[in-house]
Amino acid sequence: MDVVESTLTEEEKWYFDLRGYLVLEDVIAPEELQRMLAVIEHWLAVDEREIPAPLVRHRQEPYKTHIDHIQYGHELFQNLALNEHIIRVVSGLLLNAPRLFHCNFTHMDKGAGEAWDFHRDDSGFKFPYGFRNPHNDYQTSNGQIYCSHLVTWIALADVPQGTGFTVVPGSHKSSFRAPEWLTVESDPTIVDSVSLKAGDCIVCATSLLHNAKPWTEDYPRMNIFQRFQLSAYFNETGKGGYPLDEYRGQISDELYELESLSKETKGVVRRVLDRFSLKS
Repeated sequence: MDVVESTLTEEEKWYFDLRGYLVLEDVIAPEELQRMLAVIEHWLAVDEREIPAPLVRHRQEPYKTHIDHIQYGHELFQNLALNEHIIRVVSGLLLNAPRLFHCNFTHMDKGAGEAWDFHRDDSGFKFPYGFRNPHNDYQTSNGQIYCSHLVTWIALADVPQGTGFTVVPGSHKSSFRAPEWLTVESDPTIVDSVSLKAGDCIVCATSLLHNAKPWTEDYPRMNIFQRFQLSAYFNETGKGGYPLDEYRGQISDELYELESLSKETKGVVRRVLDRFSLKS
């Protein structure tokens, strides 16, 4: 795999290395957002048998609903998975070799009952404390960042301060266990709760301590999660990873390639390099 010039700016590298996340504003245009909401509201309202396979609607909590694999159900969400502004940053954190391996929509009403402790994500295998997990690694060298497991959190509704995605900045590099008292409600000088406008996106290292604060607004919190890993050799098929070959005809060739293992530079990455005038 040839490593090309980073798709991140120097300021983005500095900020992500310091804090473990970046906020991208206005990645979804207002008119596109309204079209997305109309499709999602339909999927939330109809009988489950009317939702196109392989999409799955299910409840995680009494007040939380998920719809999995939404990119297979409508071209709007295919386009979002291939969004050049998001892919530019994801590529810059994955040595220009990203692979989309998870995507879902979450609808949350005001409620209670969820644990608000911080956590880190992993591939399902728990490495002994002190070992580096290759599925969830973070390194920097020669002007590049390598973050092998990323999540994007894309807001489809406004997320006021103190109600949304919450992190401990810099904890993606921490070598020590967090204290037991640390929660999303801890001292705001330690904990960041990120406010977003509808259409904004967070790109976050999953090794960063994170969770979401309780939702307190009268309208639902709605967001889309996308997970990315290094395309060259990480494979999450044991967790129902992509691509879903049975439904190959429901996504574009470019998205199928983005979901697939590959050591070659993918089409969407080449398109990003061309658009932003970066070297290949």
